[in-house]
Amino acid sequence: MCDRFEQFFGKSAYAHLCVTDAMASDLRNNWGVSGKLIVLHDKAPRHFRRLNAAEIHKLWARLLADSQFSQLQLHAGDEAGVVDSLLTSQQRGGTVAMRKDRPMLVVSSTSWTADEDFSILLEALALYDKAAIVQKAPGGRLPSLVVLITGKGPLRGFYESEIARLQLRAVRIVTAWLSAEDYPLLLGSADLGISLHTSSSGLDLPMKVVDMLGCGAPVCAYGFSCIRELVTGDNGLVFSSAPELALQIQDLAAQLGLPNGRYSRLLQGAAQFHKIDWDTHYTRALELFK
Repeated sequence: MCDRFEQFFGKSAYAHLCVTDAMASDLRNNWGVSGKLIVLHDKAPRHFRRLNAAEIHKLWARLLADSQFSQLQLHAGDEAGVVDSLLTSQQRGGTVAMRKDRPMLVVSSTSWTADEDFSILLEALALYDKAAIVQKAPGGRLPSLVVLITGKGPLRGFYESEIARLQLRAVRIVTAWLSAEDYPLLLGSADLGISLHTSSSGLDLPMKVVDMLGCGAPVCAYGFSCIRELVTGDNGLVFSSAPELALQIQDLAAQLGLPNGRYSRLLQGAAQFHKIDWDTHYTRALELFK
């Protein structure tokens, strides 16, 4: 009844706002919609952005004091007056820079439900761990990984048990719950985002990926029908299996800190995505209704 109601009255609408090209095509071909179809891809809010080294240092100095991050030990500087944090180093004069020997920070967010198969990520991280230990990376030495998975949900305890069984040496996995204020700051400090989201309709896109790109973090996303409308190859990579994801992480991690290469290009692509925020994007879309 609801479908018939929507289909009947939807046809008479002047315009339709769609979140993907796939949705617009579905409305046109399967629902017989004849009104104006306008596609408005989601964008992150304006305050979602990439953090600089000083901001990252301040953020992690605070997060590491939280018991959720107790397994991430704070590094002591090798020189007197130098304060090292998880990702950064503060010199005697107060100047902060990213540590050359730092781990790669990988972030994923989830509601810990059966909709996302996190065994794919865990298997990929186990494969990365083996590669990092033997140091057989395509571009040279692989850095260690810190993988932070944020969110609450029914399967969190199950996957935390699976994580404990892995006993990884080059990869540290932390599950945590962050406030709405700290979440975009975390993303703004991340080197890479990973999404395992799949769309039940195949017509919508994961907001978590929008948030990651909005904060300047390239993304590895699980593939489904319309994901390439968002993860374009310029700002991220699409995978379909744990081995493929493991190879993608290895390839990008081996280039961490290098000025050229695929990872650098993906950073530039994510920065380009950030240039247009939600307010600007929505205002432009409204002009199309006129």
